[in-house]
Amino acid sequence: MKEVVLINGKQQSQLSVFNRLTQFGDGLFETCVVKNTQLLLWSAHFSRLEKGREQLKINRVSEQQWLKDIAKALLIAKLEQAVVKVILSRGQSVRGYGFEVDIEPTRLIIVSKMPDKMPSEYTLSVCNSGYANNQLLSNIKHCNRLEQILARSNLHADECIMLDDDGCVVSVTQGNIFAIKSGVLLTPSLEKCGIAGTRRAVILKIATALGLQVKVGILTLQTLNNCDEVFISNSIIGIKSVTVINEKRFNQHTITQQLAQALEEKL
Repeated sequence: MKEVVLINGKQQSQLSVFNRLTQFGDGLFETCVVKNTQLLLWSAHFSRLEKGREQLKINRVSEQQWLKDIAKALLIAKLEQAVVKVILSRGQSVRGYGFEVDIEPTRLIIVSKMPDKMPSEYTLSVCNSGYANNQLLSNIKHCNRLEQILARSNLHADECIMLDDDGCVVSVTQGNIFAIKSGVLLTPSLEKCGIAGTRRAVILKIATALGLQVKVGILTLQTLNNCDEVFISNSIIGIKSVTVINEKRFNQHTITQQLAQALEEKL
């Protein structure tokens, strides 16, 4: 099946060269999952979209309008399991970075089928490209993803770890990273850069419910290598164990599997 694409509610796939998404990556996106015809964690996705929209001063699109567009695209796609990409562009403007206050935003919806095959576990390397510290863009899922593109351009494993300006662990290119050491769940603070995934908040709550202590803060590569278990997460893969980071092998996955099962049941 080909992807179903809606632009401003109409089935089409061509965007004007004058759209700021085309010119500057001036927009935001969310990657959602439909499971058994149900749109998972939509409130969390919409909340993050709104946070980014306010931060970038993009004019608002109502939640009802987004849900109407998504419902229309899913009806056309006829899929019970799907990936729904929601993209908000600032809109069209003449050449230059400046824009009018009343610029009309552009809505894009892309519906595609869930991937047929995904790794059951992941190997990681360290990316050549990392995050630049910028609190104004931290946790905003903006459409300018050159850091991730550079990070994946020379990939030697299933995924790679992105570091910040200080050489500390932030995430992988397409998800958050977690580690377990002696019953403590560790994950990086994302105050300076990175994106807090919609599954991340759920995982932290599940971990607490399972009796794990949770520590969110600075995570170095050395600390990561000394942990008992490592896993990654995003909206499409859920939770997946990490078996290798560079030359270091991780053989324990018991708590990771418990968290993965709990997340699957919750969703």
